[in-house]
Amino acid sequence: MNENTVKFGKKHFFIVALTIFIFSVCDFLVAYFFQDVLKSPFFFDTIFMIAALFLFGPIASLIEYILFISFTCIKLKILYGKTDFVFLYTLSAFTIILVTWLFIRKKENLNKGVNLTFLYILTASVFAGLSCSVVSGLLNGIAKNLFEKDWNFNKLIFAFDEYMNFPTAAIIGRIPVTILDRVITTFSGFGISKLYSRIIYGER
Repeated sequence: MNENTVKFGKKHFFIVALTIFIFSVCDFLVAYFFQDVLKSPFFFDTIFMIAALFLFGPIASLIEYILFISFTCIKLKILYGKTDFVFLYTLSAFTIILVTWLFIRKKENLNKGVNLTFLYILTASVFAGLSCSVVSGLLNGIAKNLFEKDWNFNKLIFAFDEYMNFPTAAIIGRIPVTILDRVITTFSGFGISKLYSRIIYGER
């Protein structure tokens, strides 16, 4: 085996591992700013997870999110002495990764002009938002039974909760906010991945 190839492989692995760690810290800081500082219904906590998905694929993206959620659990443990059911939302992240990957896995589809690239990413965002709304809504229902706690950060959930059972209200109430969140985070992640590729790999 060529020695230069081995060195390049080790160097590439180190760069990817370091990037995933830095991305997870960035997602943590973004989520902290929007969730804890601004008290926003938009967390934008998967921007860099999506960037990792575009750059390195679904496994790296999932590892990035697991690191992020670990940092979040540590923060909650330090500040409030408990983590509740935050770790369950790894299932939501997995859903986002899987659905988005189904649309963007063929890289050539993202290089067929601005209009088609926009359409692919927008479609991926909408379907990921719908899927995430269902999974997160169901997780809210599970958490309500297991931890006897509601996490109704979305006012629409409160509104629908008066007319529907909780899981249904949580799913429907999440859809508008989640789809908008997915659109913003997916396009942002794509932009970051292109910028990263240009800086690190010299791609145009």
